[in-house]
Amino acid sequence: MRLRFVFLAGAILGGLLGYYAVWSLLIGRVEAGVQAFQAAQRAQGRDFTYASMQRGGFPYRLSLRLDGVSLTEPKPAGWRVEAETLVAHQQLWSNQHIVFELFGRQAFTWRDGSGSHVLSLVPERGRASLVLDGADRWLRFAADIQGARFGDALQGFAAQRLQVHLRQVGNVPPMQDVALQVNGLTLPASLDGPLGRSVQELNLVGRQTGPWVGNSLEDSLAGWRDAGGVIEFNTVLLHWNTVKLSGDGSLTIDKQFRPLGAMGGKLLGTPAGIDALVAAGKMQPREAAAAKAALAALHKQDTTGAESYLPLPLTAQDGRLSIANVPLFALDPLLNTKK
Repeated sequence: MRLRFVFLAGAILGGLLGYYAVWSLLIGRVEAGVQAFQAAQRAQGRDFTYASMQRGGFPYRLSLRLDGVSLTEPKPAGWRVEAETLVAHQQLWSNQHIVFELFGRQAFTWRDGSGSHVLSLVPERGRASLVLDGADRWLRFAADIQGARFGDALQGFAAQRLQVHLRQVGNVPPMQDVALQVNGLTLPASLDGPLGRSVQELNLVGRQTGPWVGNSLEDSLAGWRDAGGVIEFNTVLLHWNTVKLSGDGSLTIDKQFRPLGAMGGKLLGTPAGIDALVAAGKMQPREAAAAKAALAALHKQDTTGAESYLPLPLTAQDGRLSIANVPLFALDPLLNTKK
Protein backbone atom coordinates (compact mmCIF):
# COMPACT_ATOMS: atom_id res chain seq x y z
CA MET A 1 0.00 0.00 0.00
CA ARG A 2 2.80 2.38 0.92
CA LEU A 3 4.61 1.59 -2.33
CA ARG A 4 1.42 2.30 -4.31
CA PHE A 5 1.11 5.65 -2.57
CA VAL A 6 4.73 6.47 -3.44
CA PHE A 7 4.12 5.57 -7.10
CA LEU A 8 0.94 7.72 -7.16
CA ALA A 9 2.69 10.70 -5.55
CA GLY A 10 5.59 10.28 -7.96
CA ALA A 11 3.23 10.20 -10.94
CA ILE A 12 1.47 13.38 -9.76
CA LEU A 13 4.76 15.15 -9.12
CA GLY A 14 6.09 14.01 -12.48
CA GLY A 15 2.94 15.30 -14.19
CA LEU A 16 3.25 18.66 -12.48
CA LEU A 17 6.92 18.94 -13.38
CA GLY A 18 6.11 17.98 -16.97
CA TYR A 19 3.32 20.54 -17.14
CA TYR A 20 5.63 23.22 -15.76
CA ALA A 21 8.25 22.28 -18.35
CA VAL A 22 5.68 22.66 -21.14
CA TRP A 23 4.46 25.98 -19.66
CA SER A 24 8.07 27.22 -19.44
CA LEU A 25 8.65 26.27 -23.08
CA LEU A 26 5.52 28.12 -24.20
CA ILE A 27 6.19 31.27 -22.15
CA GLY A 28 9.72 31.22 -23.55
CA ARG A 29 8.26 31.30 -27.04
CA VAL A 30 6.13 34.30 -26.08
CA GLU A 31 9.22 36.10 -24.78
CA ALA A 32 11.00 35.24 -28.03
CA GLY A 33 8.03 36.72 -29.91
CA VAL A 34 8.47 40.01 -28.04
CA GLN A 35 12.16 40.04 -28.95
CA ALA A 36 11.33 39.23 -32.58
CA PHE A 37 8.89 42.14 -32.64
CA GLN A 38 11.62 44.37 -31.23
CA ALA A 39 14.01 43.29 -34.00
CA ALA A 40 11.35 43.77 -36.69
CA GLN A 41 10.69 47.32 -35.50
CA ARG A 42 14.42 48.05 -35.45
CA ALA A 43 14.64 46.87 -39.06
CA GLN A 44 11.97 49.44 -39.95
CA GLY A 45 13.86 52.23 -38.18
CA ARG A 46 11.67 52.27 -35.08
CA ASP A 47 12.63 51.76 -31.43
CA PHE A 48 10.68 49.33 -29.24
CA THR A 49 11.96 49.32 -25.68
CA TYR A 50 10.87 48.24 -22.19
CA ALA A 51 12.47 48.65 -18.79
CA SER A 52 11.67 45.16 -17.51
CA MET A 53 9.77 41.97 -18.44
CA GLN A 54 8.34 39.46 -15.95
CA ARG A 55 6.72 36.08 -16.48
CA GLY A 56 3.38 35.17 -14.92
CA GLY A 57 0.07 33.37 -15.38
CA PHE A 58 1.07 29.86 -14.30
CA PRO A 59 -0.70 27.46 -14.44
CA TYR A 60 -3.72 28.64 -16.45
CA ARG A 61 -2.28 31.06 -19.01
CA LEU A 62 0.83 32.71 -20.40
CA SER A 63 1.34 36.24 -19.11
CA LEU A 64 4.06 38.83 -19.56
CA ARG A 65 4.31 42.08 -17.64
CA LEU A 66 6.23 44.85 -19.39
CA ASP A 67 7.12 48.04 -17.52
CA GLY A 68 8.26 51.28 -19.13
CA VAL A 69 7.12 50.33 -22.65
CA SER A 70 7.63 52.65 -25.63
CA LEU A 71 7.42 52.38 -29.42
CA THR A 72 9.03 55.31 -31.23
CA GLU A 73 9.16 56.48 -34.82
CA PRO A 74 12.20 58.78 -34.50
CA LYS A 75 11.92 60.60 -37.84
CA PRO A 76 11.55 64.43 -37.74
CA ALA A 77 7.75 64.25 -37.87
CA GLY A 78 7.52 60.97 -35.97
CA TRP A 79 5.51 59.71 -33.03
CA ARG A 80 5.78 57.72 -29.82
CA VAL A 81 3.42 55.40 -27.91
CA GLU A 82 4.18 54.82 -24.23
CA ALA A 83 2.70 52.61 -21.51
CA GLU A 84 3.71 52.73 -17.88
CA THR A 85 2.76 49.08 -17.41
CA LEU A 86 1.35 46.61 -19.93
CA VAL A 87 0.33 43.05 -19.04
CA ALA A 88 -0.38 40.64 -21.91
CA HIS A 89 -2.28 37.36 -21.43
CA GLN A 90 -2.49 34.44 -23.84
CA GLN A 91 -4.15 31.04 -23.54
CA LEU A 92 -1.89 28.01 -23.62
CA TRP A 93 -3.72 26.49 -26.58
CA SER A 94 -4.01 29.61 -28.74
CA ASN A 95 -1.51 32.32 -29.66
CA GLN A 96 -3.94 34.24 -31.86
CA HIS A 97 -5.95 35.95 -29.12
CA ILE A 98 -4.13 38.31 -26.75
CA VAL A 99 -5.74 40.18 -23.86
CA PHE A 100 -4.00 43.28 -22.50
CA GLU A 101 -4.34 45.09 -19.21
CA LEU A 102 -3.19 48.72 -18.94
CA PHE A 103 -1.90 50.25 -15.72
CA GLY A 104 -0.68 53.76 -15.02
CA ARG A 105 -0.13 56.50 -17.58
CA GLN A 106 -0.54 55.76 -21.29
CA ALA A 107 0.57 58.41 -23.79
CA PHE A 108 0.76 59.17 -27.50
CA THR A 109 3.18 61.87 -28.69
CA TRP A 110 3.35 63.34 -32.17
CA ARG A 111 4.98 66.26 -33.92
CA ASP A 112 3.67 68.66 -36.54
CA GLY A 113 4.53 72.13 -37.81
CA SER A 114 3.77 73.76 -34.46
CA GLY A 115 5.91 71.42 -32.36
CA SER A 116 5.42 68.38 -30.17
CA HIS A 117 2.04 67.33 -28.73
CA VAL A 118 1.07 64.74 -26.12
CA LEU A 119 -2.23 62.99 -25.48
CA SER A 120 -2.21 61.02 -22.24
CA LEU A 121 -4.65 58.76 -20.41
CA VAL A 122 -4.77 57.29 -16.91
CA PRO A 123 -7.49 54.63 -16.53
CA GLU A 124 -8.99 53.20 -13.37
CA ARG A 125 -9.23 49.98 -15.34
CA GLY A 126 -8.05 49.40 -18.88
CA ARG A 127 -8.39 46.24 -20.95
CA ALA A 128 -7.90 45.49 -24.63
CA SER A 129 -8.23 42.45 -26.87
CA LEU A 130 -6.39 41.64 -30.11
CA VAL A 131 -7.26 38.75 -32.46
CA LEU A 132 -4.74 37.72 -35.13
CA ASP A 133 -4.95 35.45 -38.17
CA GLY A 134 -2.53 32.64 -38.99
CA ALA A 135 -0.06 35.12 -40.49
CA ASP A 136 -0.10 37.32 -37.36
CA ARG A 137 -2.14 40.05 -39.10
CA TRP A 138 -4.74 41.70 -36.91
CA LEU A 139 -8.40 40.82 -37.48
CA ARG A 140 -10.18 42.45 -34.53
CA PHE A 141 -9.26 44.90 -31.81
CA ALA A 142 -11.31 46.11 -28.86
CA ALA A 143 -10.53 48.37 -25.91
CA ASP A 144 -12.61 49.01 -22.79
CA ILE A 145 -11.39 51.86 -20.59
CA GLN A 146 -13.21 52.61 -17.34
CA GLY A 147 -12.66 55.72 -15.25
CA ALA A 148 -10.60 57.44 -17.96
CA ARG A 149 -8.81 60.66 -17.03
CA PHE A 150 -7.14 62.47 -19.91
CA GLY A 151 -4.24 64.88 -19.75
CA ASP A 152 -1.93 67.10 -21.79
CA ALA A 153 -3.69 67.82 -25.13
CA LEU A 154 -7.02 66.71 -23.61
CA GLN A 155 -6.44 68.08 -20.12
CA GLY A 156 -9.69 68.24 -18.16
CA PHE A 157 -11.55 65.59 -20.16
CA ALA A 158 -12.76 62.47 -18.36
CA ALA A 159 -15.11 59.58 -19.11
CA GLN A 160 -16.82 56.96 -16.98
CA ARG A 161 -16.36 54.46 -19.80
CA LEU A 162 -14.71 54.52 -23.23
CA GLN A 163 -15.05 51.64 -25.69
CA VAL A 164 -13.38 51.23 -29.09
CA HIS A 165 -13.95 48.40 -31.58
CA LEU A 166 -12.15 47.74 -34.90
CA ARG A 167 -12.70 44.85 -37.29
CA GLN A 168 -11.05 44.06 -40.62
CA VAL A 169 -13.59 43.55 -43.40
CA GLY A 170 -11.55 43.97 -46.59
CA ASN A 171 -8.06 44.32 -48.02
CA VAL A 172 -8.60 45.85 -51.49
CA PRO A 173 -9.23 48.59 -50.66
CA PRO A 174 -8.37 48.38 -46.94
CA MET A 175 -11.61 48.52 -44.99
CA GLN A 176 -12.47 48.32 -41.28
CA ASP A 177 -15.65 48.52 -39.24
CA VAL A 178 -15.17 51.06 -36.46
CA ALA A 179 -17.17 51.89 -33.34
CA LEU A 180 -16.63 54.38 -30.54
CA GLN A 181 -18.84 54.69 -27.48
CA VAL A 182 -18.27 57.16 -24.65
CA ASN A 183 -20.48 57.22 -21.56
CA GLY A 184 -20.39 59.84 -18.83
CA LEU A 185 -18.10 62.28 -20.64
CA THR A 186 -16.99 65.30 -18.62
CA LEU A 187 -15.73 68.36 -20.49
CA PRO A 188 -13.03 70.69 -19.13
CA ALA A 189 -14.08 73.92 -17.42
CA SER A 190 -12.97 75.91 -20.49
CA LEU A 191 -15.76 74.25 -22.51
CA ASP A 192 -18.50 74.84 -19.95
CA GLY A 193 -21.57 76.25 -21.73
CA PRO A 194 -25.36 76.41 -21.66
CA LEU A 195 -25.65 72.61 -21.80
CA GLY A 196 -23.10 72.09 -19.04
CA ARG A 197 -19.98 69.96 -18.91
CA SER A 198 -21.62 66.53 -18.69
CA VAL A 199 -22.35 64.60 -21.89
CA GLN A 200 -24.38 61.46 -21.21
CA GLU A 201 -23.46 59.53 -24.34
CA LEU A 202 -21.55 59.72 -27.61
CA ASN A 203 -21.84 56.80 -30.02
CA LEU A 204 -20.25 56.53 -33.48
CA VAL A 205 -20.52 53.40 -35.66
CA GLY A 206 -19.33 53.16 -39.23
CA ARG A 207 -16.88 51.81 -41.80
CA GLN A 208 -13.47 53.23 -42.61
CA THR A 209 -12.13 52.82 -46.15
CA GLY A 210 -8.58 53.62 -47.21
CA PRO A 211 -4.95 52.71 -46.41
CA TRP A 212 -3.17 53.95 -43.31
CA VAL A 213 0.57 54.07 -44.02
CA GLY A 214 3.35 56.58 -43.46
CA ASN A 215 6.22 57.46 -41.14
CA SER A 216 4.38 60.33 -39.46
CA LEU A 217 0.84 61.25 -38.53
CA GLU A 218 0.81 63.90 -41.27
CA ASP A 219 2.01 61.42 -43.91
CA SER A 220 -0.54 58.84 -42.80
CA LEU A 221 -3.47 61.28 -42.89
CA ALA A 222 -2.39 62.74 -46.24
CA GLY A 223 -1.96 59.29 -47.77
CA TRP A 224 -5.34 58.16 -46.48
CA ARG A 225 -7.04 61.31 -47.84
CA ASP A 226 -5.32 61.18 -51.24
CA ALA A 227 -6.25 57.49 -51.66
CA GLY A 228 -9.94 58.36 -51.22
CA GLY A 229 -10.08 57.61 -47.51
CA VAL A 230 -13.48 58.17 -45.92
CA ILE A 231 -15.48 57.08 -42.87
CA GLU A 232 -19.15 56.29 -43.55
CA PHE A 233 -21.13 56.52 -40.32
CA ASN A 234 -24.40 54.61 -40.09
CA THR A 235 -24.87 55.69 -36.48
CA VAL A 236 -24.15 59.08 -34.95
CA LEU A 237 -25.70 59.58 -31.52
CA LEU A 238 -25.11 62.41 -29.06
CA HIS A 239 -27.04 62.90 -25.81
CA TRP A 240 -25.97 66.11 -24.09
CA ASN A 241 -28.13 67.31 -21.25
CA THR A 242 -31.63 67.83 -22.72
CA VAL A 243 -30.48 67.73 -26.36
CA LYS A 244 -30.33 64.53 -28.41
CA LEU A 245 -28.81 64.26 -31.89
CA SER A 246 -29.03 61.18 -34.09
CA GLY A 247 -28.16 60.64 -37.72
CA ASP A 248 -25.67 59.27 -40.26
CA GLY A 249 -23.14 60.70 -42.67
CA SER A 250 -19.61 60.62 -44.05
CA LEU A 251 -16.34 62.23 -43.02
CA THR A 252 -12.89 62.79 -44.53
CA ILE A 253 -10.37 65.66 -44.56
CA ASP A 254 -9.48 68.35 -47.11
CA LYS A 255 -6.05 69.47 -48.33
CA GLN A 256 -5.63 71.64 -45.23
CA PHE A 257 -6.45 68.68 -42.94
CA ARG A 258 -9.82 70.21 -41.98
CA PRO A 259 -12.92 68.02 -41.52
CA LEU A 260 -14.89 67.55 -44.75
CA GLY A 261 -18.23 65.78 -44.86
CA ALA A 262 -21.99 65.81 -44.54
CA MET A 263 -24.56 64.43 -42.12
CA GLY A 264 -28.30 64.08 -42.09
CA GLY A 265 -29.81 63.91 -38.66
CA LYS A 266 -32.55 64.64 -36.19
CA LEU A 267 -32.26 67.05 -33.30
CA LEU A 268 -34.56 66.60 -30.32
CA GLY A 269 -34.87 68.84 -27.30
CA THR A 270 -34.38 72.21 -29.01
CA PRO A 271 -36.95 74.05 -26.81
CA ALA A 272 -35.11 72.90 -23.68
CA GLY A 273 -31.82 73.80 -25.32
CA ILE A 274 -33.07 77.34 -25.96
CA ASP A 275 -34.20 77.57 -22.35
CA ALA A 276 -30.66 76.59 -21.32
CA LEU A 277 -29.26 79.43 -23.45
CA VAL A 278 -31.59 81.88 -21.69
CA ALA A 279 -30.61 80.55 -18.27
CA ALA A 280 -26.93 80.96 -19.17
CA GLY A 281 -27.51 84.54 -20.29
CA LYS A 282 -26.64 83.75 -23.90
CA MET A 283 -30.08 84.67 -25.23
CA GLN A 284 -32.79 87.15 -24.20
CA PRO A 285 -36.29 85.81 -23.41
CA ARG A 286 -37.77 87.73 -26.36
CA GLU A 287 -35.16 86.22 -28.71
CA ALA A 288 -35.84 82.78 -27.27
CA ALA A 289 -39.59 83.08 -27.89
CA ALA A 290 -38.95 84.10 -31.50
CA ALA A 291 -36.48 81.25 -32.00
CA LYS A 292 -38.93 78.70 -30.60
CA ALA A 293 -41.67 79.96 -32.90
CA ALA A 294 -39.41 79.83 -35.94
CA LEU A 295 -38.09 76.36 -35.14
CA ALA A 296 -41.58 75.03 -34.41
CA ALA A 297 -42.44 75.64 -38.06
CA LEU A 298 -39.46 73.53 -39.10
CA HIS A 299 -40.09 70.64 -36.71
CA LYS A 300 -41.37 67.35 -38.07
CA GLN A 301 -43.26 64.46 -36.49
CA ASP A 302 -42.08 60.93 -37.20
CA THR A 303 -44.44 58.08 -37.97
CA THR A 304 -44.18 56.63 -34.45
CA GLY A 305 -45.77 59.71 -32.92
CA ALA A 306 -42.75 60.32 -30.70
CA GLU A 307 -41.36 63.73 -29.82
CA SER A 308 -41.10 66.05 -32.80
CA TYR A 309 -37.64 66.70 -34.18
CA LEU A 310 -35.72 69.30 -36.11
CA PRO A 311 -34.16 68.01 -39.37
CA LEU A 312 -30.45 68.69 -39.19
CA PRO A 313 -28.53 68.74 -42.52
CA LEU A 314 -24.95 69.41 -41.41
CA THR A 315 -22.03 70.03 -43.75
CA ALA A 316 -18.34 70.54 -43.07
CA GLN A 317 -16.70 72.23 -46.04
CA ASP A 318 -14.09 74.92 -46.71
CA GLY A 319 -13.24 75.04 -43.02
CA ARG A 320 -16.76 75.82 -41.77
CA LEU A 321 -19.55 73.83 -40.17
CA SER A 322 -22.96 74.76 -41.57
CA ILE A 323 -26.56 73.76 -41.01
CA ALA A 324 -28.82 74.03 -44.05
CA ASN A 325 -26.09 76.15 -45.73
CA VAL A 326 -26.07 78.62 -42.82
CA PRO A 327 -22.48 78.88 -41.44
CA LEU A 328 -22.16 78.12 -37.72
CA PHE A 329 -18.45 78.30 -36.90
CA ALA A 330 -14.97 77.70 -38.29
CA LEU A 331 -13.29 74.29 -38.22
CA ASP A 332 -9.60 74.17 -37.34
CA PRO A 333 -7.17 71.77 -39.07
CA LEU A 334 -6.54 68.48 -37.29
CA LEU A 335 -2.80 69.12 -37.71
CA ASN A 336 -0.68 72.23 -37.92
CA THR A 337 1.47 71.61 -41.01
CA LYS A 338 3.33 74.95 -41.02
CA LYS A 339 7.05 74.36 -40.90
